Amino acid sequence: MSMQEVVVMIHNGEYGRAISMLEGEASDEGRSPAERVEICTWLAECHQRLDDQKTSGDWYLEAVRTILSQQAVKSVKARQALPLCEKALEAYKQSGDAADVLVAARLRQYFLALSK
Repeated sequence: MSMQEVVVMIHNGEYGRAISMLEGEASDEGRSPAERVEICTWLAECHQRLDDQKTSGDWYLEAVRTILSQQAVKSVKARQALPLCEKALEAYKQSGDAADVLVAARLRQYFLALSK
């Protein structure tokens, strides 16, 4: 299934089906890091629409991990990861898990410092 078909599912509100398809794509090692970041972001957004904030935050942080695994200057990676980390932090705040909030908040501070 193509990413375009998954996007159509998402726009049609078929989040569960989209998640099933995207999870398989997220584990595909043949995908580029940029594609994996995009897939993780879509997964996070689908879970958010299903009101599963904890899992949404987890997928945003998986996107952050993918960015950090790339060969690039730390400040560049920090600028790319910061918006996703902020989304993870917001999702964790909504889920009410204090430990996840703390981790995401610390990561956010770290990326803010690196991105300067």
